[in-house]
Amino acid sequence: MTTSYKLEAIKELKAQKKLDREAEEQALSEARKTAEVAHQANLARIAAKEARIISGEPAPEPEPEPEPEVEAEPEVEAEAPEPKVEAPKKKAPAKKKTAKAKKSK
Repeated sequence: MTTSYKLEAIKELKAQKKLDREAEEQALSEARKTAEVAHQANLARIAAKEARIISGEPAPEPEPEPEPEVEAEPEVEAEAPEPKVEAPKKKAPAKKKTAKAKKSK
């Protein structure tokens, strides 16, 4: 059998999912509306351009875009680079002394 707290948790999850679906649906409808407005504006622009082409009017001169002003960067005093410290050279590994075998008498 299922206990009451599990049933309540299931009900809460279903209610939360329903709210989430409604919010998602609303966001989707808003996105579709903005896309449709943009699409209609694009169609109007194209229709005006086609009418201008059919009537034989010359294309309007595009307005020159103003060049952005170049800001002078403040000069930073160049610091003298620190000389690189060379790592000490590695010594050759020490040779192991071998013990000489003693002569038995």
